[in-house]
Amino acid sequence: MPDLLLKWLPLAISLLAVVIAVVLVKRERKARQELDTKFTAAELLLKTARQQQESLTKQFHELRAGAIAMSNKMADLARQQDELSERQGEMAMQDPEGRLYSRASKMVELGADVNELMKECDLPKAEAELLLRLQQRMSKRRR
Repeated sequence: MPDLLLKWLPLAISLLAVVIAVVLVKRERKARQELDTKFTAAELLLKTARQQQESLTKQFHELRAGAIAMSNKMADLARQQDELSERQGEMAMQDPEGRLYSRASKMVELGADVNELMKECDLPKAEAELLLRLQQRMSKRRR
């Protein structure tokens, strides 16, 4: 019996080695397929992330260009407003009656009443009252 066992032992060991090798190869193939699936999913995620990044970059550049254009437009408007204020000031100084009304307007802003306007600016009562009402309405709108 020991001779028979020794005779079949190498064959049994070889057969066992082949079975183990087949099992290991199947495991390896399964693991490789799982890795391929995970790799494909990762590639898809990366592609999607790149597309989103490109889209966001494009949107950022569009917003940036819009903000720069808006800033330039606001600077132009501020410059125009400054020019208009200067012209208005020059025109007020050229018109003697305009200076009188400018002074009266400033007095109203400082809290002058109808009698003070009539006395200091030589305005008729109706004009003084009208100027006082207009100035009050303008101050309400600013708030």
